[in-house]
Amino acid sequence: MADSDIIFLMGNPAGDAGSERNVLFLDDMEWRHSEFSRCVDDLPGFRIWRVHTAEAAVELLMSRGFVQVFLDHDLSDDDVMCVPGSATRVPTGMDVVDHILGMEHPPSQVVIHSCNGPAALEMERRLETHSARIAIRRIPFPFLMQSLRSTRP
Repeated sequence: MADSDIIFLMGNPAGDAGSERNVLFLDDMEWRHSEFSRCVDDLPGFRIWRVHTAEAAVELLMSRGFVQVFLDHDLSDDDVMCVPGSATRVPTGMDVVDHILGMEHPPSQVVIHSCNGPAALEMERRLETHSARIAIRRIPFPFLMQSLRSTRP
């Protein structure tokens, strides 16, 4: 996958012409929400849904279809760089991945922007098992922002 294909928000995603496509962004850090918003809020044809918790992400995934999901793993200051599978203070992005695995019609693309490398790798590994063949990109948040900024007109 080329860098220009990392984020289909910049390209021409599948979907009906003229229809608004839902994109979900999960992260517990408000400054990351602000940075992401600066890069994508004015893109036509997309509705960006922003949530701070795994529970809120799962609720949205159950209530509507999403073409793309951006996931962080560690969703609490107490859980920063937690080991995949260890006990955490709050549910993590892995819990959202586990929900996606049970979806008959999952998002067509998932971007894992966690800086927790081992957790991001495990999230990717699990998503690769879904029969829908989800397009997965693992890119730490700073590089995600760099990519989004560089592909803007």
